[in-house]
Amino acid sequence: MDEDDLLRRQSGSSYYRPAGLENVRSNLPQRGKARSQSLNPRRLVSRNHPENITYAGHLAMNEIQNQTPRNRAPHFKEPKPKHAYLRNGRNINKSEQMDSTNMTTSKNRQDRAQGVDNKIRRMGFLTLEALAKSDVKDILANLNAKKEGFLNLLQSPIERPDVHVLIMELLSKICESSFHQLKSTVILDVCNSQYIGNFKNYLLDLPYVLNKSTNNKYWKNEMEFWKNFITFCESIIIMSPSTALTKCRSLIEGSSKCCLEGLGDRHNFTLPEEYNLKLIQLRETLTAHEKDKIAKEERKLVFGDEEQEPPENFRNLNVVPRREDLIDERPYLRANLISGRYWGVEHYLDVQFRLLREDCFGPLREGILQFIRDPTKKKYDNIRVYHNVKFVESYISPQKIGSVVEVDDYTKKRFKKINWSYSKRFIYGSLVLFTKDKCNTFIVATIIDRNIKYLDNGKIPVSIVDLIDVGDNLYGNQKYTMIESEVYFEPYYHILKALQDPTFPEHIAMKKYIVDVDPEPTHPAYLQVDKTYKVKISDFKSMTFNVLDFNTWPSNDDFGFNQSQYEAYKTALTREFAVIQGPPGTGKTFLGIKIAQTLLKNIDKRGCVLLLVCYTNHALDQFLEGLIPVTNSIVRVGGQSRNETMATFSLNQCRKQSMRSSSSAVRLYHEQKNELKSNILKLQAAQSEIDSINESIISYTCMTEYVPGCRDLGDLYKTTLKSGKDPLSFWLFENLEYDFKEPITFKEDQTEECINNEFMDNHNEVIMDDFEIDHNQFSHSSIKKAFSLKIAKCQLLYSTQQYQKRNLNSTHKRNLHFDIVALRARIKCFTEMKNYDLLGTHTTPVDLQNLRNLPMVDRWLLYFHWTKIVTNKLKEDIKPLQESVKNANTAYEESRMLLDVQLLQNVKVIGMTTSGAARLRKLLIALAPPIVIVEEAAEVLEQHIVTSLTKSCEHLILIGDHQQLRPSAAHMRLAKHFNLEVSLFERMILNAVHSRRLSVQHRMRPHISALIVPHIYAELLDHPSVAHFPDVRGLTDNVFFFSHEYQEEVVDDSSSKANKKEADLTLGFANYIMQQGYQPQDVTILAAYSGQMFYLRKQRLSYAHLSKVKITVLDNYQGEESKIILLSLVRNNDQKKIGFLGTENRICVALSRAKEGFYIFGNIDILKENSKLWTKIAETLENQGSLGTSIRLKCQNHPDQVTTISSVKDFSKVPEGGCLLKCNYNLPCLHACPLVCHSYDRGHATIICPFKCERIICDLNHVCPLMCKNKCEPCKQMITKKLPCGHNKEIFCYLNPQDPSIKCLTTVSVKLEKCGHEVNKSCYMDTHSVLCPVPCGLLVERCGHACARSCHVQDDPDHEFYKCSKPCVKAKKGCTMDLEGDRGDHQCRKQCHETCDDCNIEVVKKRTSCKHKERIACSKNVDETLCRKKCARTLPCGHFCMKKCFENCGDCKIKVKKPIPECGHEVEVECGAEATRARCGRPCARRLRCGHACRQLCRDACDAALCTELVPHHFDSPCGHRVQLPCNAYSAGNGTPSHETLLEHCRAVCGAELECEHICSGNCASCLRGRLHQPCMQLCKQINICGHECEEPCNELCPPCNKICEIKCVHARCPRPCGAPCVSCKEQCTRACSHGRCSRRCGEQCSRAGCSSPCPLLLACGHACRGLCGERCPDICKNCNPDDFPKDFLGDEFNDEALFVVLEDCGHIMEFEDMEHLMNSETESISIRACPFCRKPIINTPRYKDLVNNRMKTDINPIKERVYGNVKKNLDTQNRLLEKILKFQDAHQNILSDKLHSDWKNAFKMLQIFIRKYKKKISLLQLNMHFMYLNVLEMLAKIYENFKTAKLTELQDELVKNISLISCFLIRNVRKISQQQQMDIRNEIKRLNSIVQLSKLLSSNSYKISRSDPKVNEAMEAAKNMVLGIGVYKEDNAINALNIFQDGIKASGIVTKAERDMIVRAIGAKAGQWFKCPNGHFYSINRCGGAMVESICIECKARIGGTNHRLLGDNKHAPEIDNSQFPAWSEEANNMANFDFENLW
Repeated sequence: MDEDDLLRRQSGSSYYRPAGLENVRSNLPQRGKARSQSLNPRRLVSRNHPENITYAGHLAMNEIQNQTPRNRAPHFKEPKPKHAYLRNGRNINKSEQMDSTNMTTSKNRQDRAQGVDNKIRRMGFLTLEALAKSDVKDILANLNAKKEGFLNLLQSPIERPDVHVLIMELLSKICESSFHQLKSTVILDVCNSQYIGNFKNYLLDLPYVLNKSTNNKYWKNEMEFWKNFITFCESIIIMSPSTALTKCRSLIEGSSKCCLEGLGDRHNFTLPEEYNLKLIQLRETLTAHEKDKIAKEERKLVFGDEEQEPPENFRNLNVVPRREDLIDERPYLRANLISGRYWGVEHYLDVQFRLLREDCFGPLREGILQFIRDPTKKKYDNIRVYHNVKFVESYISPQKIGSVVEVDDYTKKRFKKINWSYSKRFIYGSLVLFTKDKCNTFIVATIIDRNIKYLDNGKIPVSIVDLIDVGDNLYGNQKYTMIESEVYFEPYYHILKALQDPTFPEHIAMKKYIVDVDPEPTHPAYLQVDKTYKVKISDFKSMTFNVLDFNTWPSNDDFGFNQSQYEAYKTALTREFAVIQGPPGTGKTFLGIKIAQTLLKNIDKRGCVLLLVCYTNHALDQFLEGLIPVTNSIVRVGGQSRNETMATFSLNQCRKQSMRSSSSAVRLYHEQKNELKSNILKLQAAQSEIDSINESIISYTCMTEYVPGCRDLGDLYKTTLKSGKDPLSFWLFENLEYDFKEPITFKEDQTEECINNEFMDNHNEVIMDDFEIDHNQFSHSSIKKAFSLKIAKCQLLYSTQQYQKRNLNSTHKRNLHFDIVALRARIKCFTEMKNYDLLGTHTTPVDLQNLRNLPMVDRWLLYFHWTKIVTNKLKEDIKPLQESVKNANTAYEESRMLLDVQLLQNVKVIGMTTSGAARLRKLLIALAPPIVIVEEAAEVLEQHIVTSLTKSCEHLILIGDHQQLRPSAAHMRLAKHFNLEVSLFERMILNAVHSRRLSVQHRMRPHISALIVPHIYAELLDHPSVAHFPDVRGLTDNVFFFSHEYQEEVVDDSSSKANKKEADLTLGFANYIMQQGYQPQDVTILAAYSGQMFYLRKQRLSYAHLSKVKITVLDNYQGEESKIILLSLVRNNDQKKIGFLGTENRICVALSRAKEGFYIFGNIDILKENSKLWTKIAETLENQGSLGTSIRLKCQNHPDQVTTISSVKDFSKVPEGGCLLKCNYNLPCLHACPLVCHSYDRGHATIICPFKCERIICDLNHVCPLMCKNKCEPCKQMITKKLPCGHNKEIFCYLNPQDPSIKCLTTVSVKLEKCGHEVNKSCYMDTHSVLCPVPCGLLVERCGHACARSCHVQDDPDHEFYKCSKPCVKAKKGCTMDLEGDRGDHQCRKQCHETCDDCNIEVVKKRTSCKHKERIACSKNVDETLCRKKCARTLPCGHFCMKKCFENCGDCKIKVKKPIPECGHEVEVECGAEATRARCGRPCARRLRCGHACRQLCRDACDAALCTELVPHHFDSPCGHRVQLPCNAYSAGNGTPSHETLLEHCRAVCGAELECEHICSGNCASCLRGRLHQPCMQLCKQINICGHECEEPCNELCPPCNKICEIKCVHARCPRPCGAPCVSCKEQCTRACSHGRCSRRCGEQCSRAGCSSPCPLLLACGHACRGLCGERCPDICKNCNPDDFPKDFLGDEFNDEALFVVLEDCGHIMEFEDMEHLMNSETESISIRACPFCRKPIINTPRYKDLVNNRMKTDINPIKERVYGNVKKNLDTQNRLLEKILKFQDAHQNILSDKLHSDWKNAFKMLQIFIRKYKKKISLLQLNMHFMYLNVLEMLAKIYENFKTAKLTELQDELVKNISLISCFLIRNVRKISQQQQMDIRNEIKRLNSIVQLSKLLSSNSYKISRSDPKVNEAMEAAKNMVLGIGVYKEDNAINALNIFQDGIKASGIVTKAERDMIVRAIGAKAGQWFKCPNGHFYSINRCGGAMVESICIECKARIGGTNHRLLGDNKHAPEIDNSQFPAWSEEANNMANFDFENLW
């Protein structure tokens, strides 16, 4: 049954009933009360939980019945219910009635039915409206109370359209509910009702509604309705795609689509883009579901119930889980075929891959879905959840580069309680997921290191495996939820990757058996028919036989086998695919070793012969150890071995031994290894520097290297820098306040934190195989620290510990106190500032002029800004290192693989585990072992085995027992329904593949084997030896089941179980058995659950004899055995569940591990209830007398003493393993044994006597004082004896007083010979060796201090070598102050004997060479340094010297005024410089030879050719003006100037009105007689879309408005400039009043409209406010200030009920209705509404924020973006422009290199220079202008190229001259070509075209023939005048003249219009090409701008365009885009008067 089937419920359900409703029966209200009250939805709902609902749906009609006629909806009819189950108000479904918690008596139901007149009324409008307005959390409870009425409403025709809107609102809220089952039921009931059909009709009719008042709720808020509709549709598709397809597809794909199209056409309604996209996605999802459903139906089943083809290739599936794998997708699975064959390798691999993948993903999926449903639970299946996890730092290990995540404080406390040595959490390779958005997205990672110290401190190193680039965002303050999968991911990953390998099918071995399941056996391919084997029978005898001829084989007795072993042995050697089943104790491993030994001895093959694969490391070690006697050529791969014997055979050991070799593989391995080490260390060092920056202050010198700006600190704090302190650290802590009153206390967390820091420094010491790193190699750090938080904390800890010590002198304690206070203050300051910086709610200070005056917070913010610069630089440097480590690691792995192949290629036997075989599959392929033996094959998943095989495998032997433990599946669903736990071993047996079964067991004594035979194994014989096993010592029974009633517990943070009382009983019993003299290896404790095992291991410490006893979990003990087994079954609960203890395989393993003694602890009654097998076992135990609630212990020393044990307390009766009788055994010392009866050490070899010794040890009869257990020592009792000197002394009894070692200590007085002083000494001392203690008393001549030594007449009596330690009394070395007494800082601070320091105290000294004073060190000579002060001497010129004091005086540089002799002018020069005419800058006073005054400077030579004075003569210019010429022009023409000269100097004002409506400021010459007008210099003054005037000159492009944006709200204002789209405010909306409040964000559409009720407040004067509720009160009062009270626009007064609104933008007060009309009225143009009084835009008045925001969003912002572009669009356009420039340059190389076209070339270069110069600041407008500029140059080039192509020569100079004219014009106007200039250029290009045509006419043969004709010449001259005239080119006249000329010479086809049309294309698009669709969306029409075709709007699908140059009636011209006055295709604009290239698209 799929999810849809589960969700499909009958729509007739009378109530929504969650699971477990029986528990709320007591909470039901009394039915009498419920019926007598009007229904309140909340009265029937539990207060605590929405699902605890007393479902009284049948009472819902009471409300309708009690309604007054006024409240009822009159148009609601009351038809008879169509559902049978609704008749008479009750559900007739009997099964539902039985389950219901609202069961009532028949009488009650009849009464209720009569109460509603036997009719069920449908829900009323007001009730529905109240329901729709309910809170989400109460919606289901309220609906349930009115269930029948709601269902009846759904089944009835709906006449009032507003009902549909309310139903959609109600359903939308239901969809948001978190109660999945209740929600699903309601939604599916709606889908299965008639309502869907009614709703479709409603949607189809909606666009054609004329009277909107009947559906007011829709038209008031259309967006909300469609949002609710989309939410409803989305929920249906998610919950039940099948229902969505069958019931709602036409609604989603048809009706809604038609409705929206109709609303767009008729009501200009457009659905927002995000909603539109959601609808499209929903439709696509439905289509995908339909295709999937059809595909599933079409796939035919080939094998059983399996489909023919999977949905995708399994190799395309990811092996790392994605979100869709865990939440969205249901996996495609097929069962493991346990009967029959697979239909191919691909089929087999697909099935195995998907099952193993789902075994890994499935449990994780279940846990995550549980978490999504209820994130507040503490425990989930298969996962562990950790909240508030943060990524804190990077982590580098030799394996991977990752990150460290840190859990929160609560979890850290829990982590400290966990014994990580036993825990399976966070082991290497485990999978963890991180989410911060409720599982909408995941970061997938694996554990890369398991450092227990790390885990204790809540830190976990992980490596992200499924995220492209997280960047620095990962290490922010973001908190994640971490989900740990309990399924161990590492082995799954390697095996899944191996199965996905495209080459895997080529290497699959034994396909005949594994895939085709062919039971027909064949012999191995390497085995020849005549092959003979030689086998050693005994120590002296060997036998040879033909392997394939059984007649030649030795007998089973010769081999030492029983018959079953013999048959299995033959099968294994002769069959290429052998299966050997070995029940417990039958010698599977023994036989496997014999088989392997035989093969190794007899197969002569170079290279690897045998691959041994085992499931566990223990089995692998045991098997390989058995092969050592046969061969030493063994290598064990993997590092998990605990067998010391196998240590020398490990692969790591082989690698170490190979290091002595000089092979190329070894050299390559060493090189790559060292390269990887080096790169890792460099990366670790770089990363450590980055990490340390966050917890330290970078030193000043280091910071200046990265941030030069901080050098100012060095200048500010020079003294600090010179003293050796760090200026940067000093600056940061400069104003720090110290609290010396705070007590000095020791905090425990200080020690912990300091210790943590110590181990953190070494956290990267990870060993990768044999990969070791010397971390000191790159320990040098380039980032020096002035302060380290880590070091400061450790220093604080040390100082605090020292401070609390006693016996400290006051000075030292005072210093420590100061250090502690300073450290605490700095640590606190640094931590607080760092936390403040992390908040990110501040800006970095920018005032860096005076760093010393910055407040402390700003200093730190600036510092952290600097550290970010350093960090970013280091991060840039670290990226290449990361890539290097990655590449080096790959190279290292490959080199290691090459080395391993070389090392293993000649090794006979290779052993590894199954997971290791999958990981090293490439290695196995290279080694190609022909024989593979799989031990424990029945316990291994089939996928593990097949990945261990390669195509070279010719012989496969599977050894195991499927009746013991089977493979363990993580996902039980796969084990139950998909046969995942059926191993390859078991599958082969089930398919009758050739196998053998061993039948004689050698392990268990008969009483133990009887528990499994015949209950599990029908036939299993006991070997005779097992009958002679000794009885277990100290017990009456060798087998016993101890049954008890102790309850189990669930282990915290795990799904495992524990039974502590049972565990204590088991440990006590094990301790007793160990007391019987058994060795630790003889006893094993098995626990059925890991939780019990961990408890047993933890509690074993309380028992003296259990420290070395093995305690393990049952599943890990298969294949092992022990003399005595204690089995703890754990399970005992009230639910009578036994879990997997009912599984026959596990029972088999549990009962078959013991050899001599077997003791079980559990509850036999629960086991018998749940398992027939346990019933049979219990019967066997009862028959043996081995079952009971107490066990009897028998004392070995006193056999008659039997102790009964019923509880753990009873073991106190046998404290030493015997009984309570005294031992009384005589010890060797003859004392009696003090112990009670003990079974261990019965010979008392280790018993120690506890009594005192009683022996006499001396002649004085002293008794030995020692304990009896100690050896007696000589008597040490003190007695007085007389010494040889005559003095008495107390000494030990055994000592001889004559012994010279005994010294007399009696004090005697003597006189010393050398100094004559009398002193005291001990009697034994020699007088000559006594040191005189009398003080010396002499002064030291060198310093004058008294000698501090005692008398020293024999040692330096003259004090020549004496070092005086008293303080020095001299001044410092070189001091020049000559101070007496207190010298202050000049006093030397050293000891007297030390050399004095130089006196570096700065003092002021006067120089002898000048009068300046200098501050200098006291010991320095001031005259030895140069004086750098200003010189104060007077120069000979009288000025002061301006040089430095040490420089030579002279070269006066002071400026003075001097007269120039040549002209008499004064000039300002340097004092030492000479005044010449060449320096004169005054106007020239001379006259030119023409008589005019010279206008040059005095220093320039006079030249009459430069005279520009106008001559008094006027000349008639060809342009029609009278021209005055300058003197130089007049003289050049000798009084008769040429026409060109006259035209060039005509200064008549142009005066033409330009297209911008300004008057041209140029003159006749500069405007070329109106041909090319000068740019307009007036200000633009156009109104931008934002309402501001453009203040740029008219000849510049209008840029985006740079004024401050005026959009603001109560929270803040928009930070962007006015020309950019505004930022939406995300704060909570403040709209609120007593009638309600808005629940949305400030920048969103308000959830409630502004209140229209009068304001209830009073004004200050006491009168009522005339404003609106919730709005600002207007300061007007008609009573108090009638003259100031507002009036309407006509001057009339408003009535007394009028309300007013205050405009926040300008302060004017408007009447409310007038304001509403103003703000809501439609306008032709797009603009912001303005105040009628002052025209200030209304944008910040809160009441109209929704209208303003909507206008900005839908109209203003799109226009801004279209006009000014955005970064992406501008960049794309710029790239297109550059590409076009390159193409242009390539296409016109010939012209660019032609000197004739230098001006054209310069125009092109000017464009390139401009683009290059303003590349970063260029706008979209400017870019489009450049396109037009380039088009003009292109057109000029094409005209000239056409001219040359036609091989014309006539008029070439005129053509080139005019092209140069236009090119020069372009050079002067590269920024912008205005509309007027565009029109002028267009006209001139037409002139060029006409010049070419005229040249063609003049070059034609027709003209040459008729040249003599006067009429032709006349026509020719006329044409020349029209084309080459000096005035504005008149196209019509020119074309007419050309046609006359053409007709005159009888030519044709030369003058055409085609070339003139090219001119239009050269200019580009016209102004007036922008239009609006009916819904206001903008579009453009290219080419001529006229509409020729119809299309649809890309945004709203409305019809746009038109035909035959006619625009559709509902489309409009959009002048606001390009400021055009008319559409491009119009009478007014068709002659280019409407061109505006400022806003080209």
